[in-house]
Amino acid sequence: MMDMLSSRTTAAALAAALIAAPAQGQTRPDTVITLAEAQAVAARAQRAAAEKKIDVAMVVVNREGRVILAQRMDRSSYIHLELAERKAATAAATGAPTSLLEKVVDAGKTSLLSVPEIALIGGAVPLRRGDEVIGGVGVSGGSPEDDENISLAAAGI
Repeated sequence: MMDMLSSRTTAAALAAALIAAPAQGQTRPDTVITLAEAQAVAARAQRAAAEKKIDVAMVVVNREGRVILAQRMDRSSYIHLELAERKAATAAATGAPTSLLEKVVDAGKTSLLSVPEIALIGGAVPLRRGDEVIGGVGVSGGSPEDDENISLAAAGI
């Protein structure tokens, strides 16, 4: 009986120690975009869009293209939100502004057309910390040029 109690006590203590111990590798790496950072990016996009009197949707994604924040201004269509997300994910995945990718395809380099769900229209830029891509910001609702300028302002470029 004492051995069984001792084993349970040891197992419980071990489990408690494992739960309480910080997992290795779970410190915040410099390649993670936080919600607070995404909110700041979106706020800059909203200010830039308001200055241009354009209602847009804006999406901030992490480096894997997963949405951190998505919002649309009052008169922006739901389709703008979907396109902004695709643009942001494309910029994050490629590390390039979507307007540059559009120009590459327009110049005859059509291999990018084989990539599923890629957005080859201006309006998104990668977000960087130093040399590392940490995400992307996509904007949709104006012309591709307006969307691009708003995304550049959102990224602080």
